[in-house]
Amino acid sequence: MVATLARHGLLTTPLLMAAMRTSRTVTYRRFARCEAAGLVERISVPGVGGLLRATREGQRYVGLGELPLAPARPGTLAHGLRCAELALGLERDLAGQDARVLAERELRLAERVEGRPLASARLDRHGREGLHRPDLAIIADSGIVACEVELTTKAPRRLEAIMRAWRRASHVAEVRYLCGSPGVRRAVERAIAASYAAEKVRVEELAR
Repeated sequence: MVATLARHGLLTTPLLMAAMRTSRTVTYRRFARCEAAGLVERISVPGVGGLLRATREGQRYVGLGELPLAPARPGTLAHGLRCAELALGLERDLAGQDARVLAERELRLAERVEGRPLASARLDRHGREGLHRPDLAIIADSGIVACEVELTTKAPRRLEAIMRAWRRASHVAEVRYLCGSPGVRRAVERAIAASYAAEKVRVEELAR
C-alpha cells in the first residue's frame, strides 16, 4: 500500500482499493495501520475532496525517499489521477509478463540514477536541450513504450516540437497518445502529420 501511494503520488480511495484488490473495509483497515505508523496520510483538496498519499517517512520506508512529496495542486489533480488509473490498468493487463510500468515520478528518479534518458525524449527548449518525460512508461525486453495522457489541447507549435522529439528518440520503440476527447485527438493527429512522426506515434481515445 505504501509503495503504491509513493509511486503514484496521490490516489482516491477507490483507486487504492483497485490497486490493492481489496474491499473498502480491508483497505481502510490497512490504511489506518499505516497511518498510525506515520507512513501514509489523508489530505483534503478544495473542490476535490479527500486524497491519500505516502508521507516522506513512508517514501523512505519503501526505498523511494528521493521522490518529492506529491503536491496537491487542484489544477493538475484530474490529470494525475487519470494517469494513476491508467497505470494501474496497464499493470493488471501486463501481469505475468516480463514488463513493468513506471509512473512519471518513478521515471524521473530512475533517469536521475541512470544518468540518461530511459523513456524520455530530448527536447529543444528555447535553444537549450531538456527532457520531455511521458506520463507513463512501459519497460519491457521487447522495447520501451512511452504513454502520454492528453486531456487538454496543447499549443500546435509545442505539440509539434514534442512529436519531433519523440520521432528522434531511438531508444523508445513506440509512443502512445491517449486522448481525452475527439478534439484533443484531432490536434494530436495534426501534430503527428506535421512532424512526420506517424511511424512512431499511435493515437487512441480514452474510454469515458
